[in-house]
Amino acid sequence: MNSETAKLPRGQSYPLKPSIMEAALKTAHVSIDTHLVRGPGKIFSADFWPPNPNVPHERLYVRIGSVPAEQAQAARDRFERAVVPALVAWIGNILALDPQSPVRREKQRLSLNEF
Repeated sequence: MNSETAKLPRGQSYPLKPSIMEAALKTAHVSIDTHLVRGPGKIFSADFWPPNPNVPHERLYVRIGSVPAEQAQAARDRFERAVVPALVAWIGNILALDPQSPVRREKQRLSLNEF
């Protein structure tokens, strides 16, 4: 798993540590090239990208925004309890499909704001 973390403005915090996401994927035996980007703002989404002419393998691209520092612990609890398990289940279900499945051959998006 690759991870990028942008510097946060004062008073902001990230609700997810890369190690938590990496451990969840490993525990679920989900193996996919994963890129986690953490940056300021309210961006919470995950994209499954199938192979294409420029990149010949499947990828998971996750964007996690920031929350006010006073909300960080509650947000971390929610991410660890609901968001990360839902994300792992979502990508696991895609990868369980036949590689020729139309779902697995198309870009898929999961909005993490729903959890």
